[in-house]
Amino acid sequence: MIKHFLIPLFILSSVYSMGQNLRNISTFPNYLNENSGIITRGKNAAWIHNDSGDGPIIYKIDSIGILQDSIYLNGVTAVDFEDITQDVLGNVYIGDIGNNNHNRTNLVVYKIPNPDSVIGNNVTPEIISYSYSDQTQFPDPNQNSDCEALFHHDNHLFLISKNWGSSGFSKLYQLVDTAGNHIAQLVDSFVSPMVTAADFHPSGKLAVLSMDRVTIFDQFTGNRFFDGRASTFYFSLTQKEGVSFVNPNSLYITQEHHRFFPGAKLYELNFSPFLSLEENNMEFEINISPNPVTDYLSIFYTNKPQNPLTYSIYSSEGILVQTGSLSAEIGNKIKTSKLTTGLYFLVIKSQNTLVTKRFIKN
Repeated sequence: MIKHFLIPLFILSSVYSMGQNLRNISTFPNYLNENSGIITRGKNAAWIHNDSGDGPIIYKIDSIGILQDSIYLNGVTAVDFEDITQDVLGNVYIGDIGNNNHNRTNLVVYKIPNPDSVIGNNVTPEIISYSYSDQTQFPDPNQNSDCEALFHHDNHLFLISKNWGSSGFSKLYQLVDTAGNHIAQLVDSFVSPMVTAADFHPSGKLAVLSMDRVTIFDQFTGNRFFDGRASTFYFSLTQKEGVSFVNPNSLYITQEHHRFFPGAKLYELNFSPFLSLEENNMEFEINISPNPVTDYLSIFYTNKPQNPLTYSIYSSEGILVQTGSLSAEIGNKIKTSKLTTGLYFLVIKSQNTLVTKRFIKN
């Protein structure tokens, strides 16, 4: 039996304030007030859908919000459409995956051919029904079974949980992209705010959206998306719900109408000037020994830190179990004798740098 750990993958990341770079392209018409997912067709067109406030319909709009086409999904009841994605062949996947109460047993992704090739205004989708590999209680007491982000990569669908609970971690699930009843397998997790959408670009970039930021993950291998570089772009807090790559260097981001953030809007974020920067700001690197460890974990610096250091130890479930401080001198040791046997993550932070090391306690 394979055991999937919830792994807090802290990585060195770049952070940018992008309030001036998030360009408001248009305000959507009222029928898109509850927009929730978007896929682009270049800069001039996109397919978009609403969430639970509409029927099973996707709309094709231009960049200023003018309706160009619409397609109705035959035989479908839209419970809570949350995101939409496409594969390299042009097939489109609409995720009826919203699960605010964490108790749904009818989660489904609808697969249709390239909507630009559909003749007429309706199509009968293939049905990908699924459940989560790690959910055994309905509702989920941890409140981490609502996924609002869906993307496609390497012949699989991936879902990211929104995490209404207190763990601080969003979970990544992998799901086959063919019709049938399937299990979405838990494959990873990462520290995040509440995730509302995601999109993958074939150039090797993953965009993960929250209401006040988007993080671009790149320089990863396979589906280890969170092991690469992370670049986070912050902007003002609004009800942002959809994200899609326009090209490898820019995103369309949608905003749902909300009484505190009026107007359903389309934005563009161009991040190419920032991701072209080299990552040369590592203040220090560390090594640890022994691993596995019994009583004491020794810390070795490859270059001497210039700022005060703190450390935290997390269990494989993401629970903080130990904290402390470290000196910048050689000879630091952390007592581990009271930890139970298992997998742990040591997170060492200074003012400018964050380093994570995994270790096993015997």
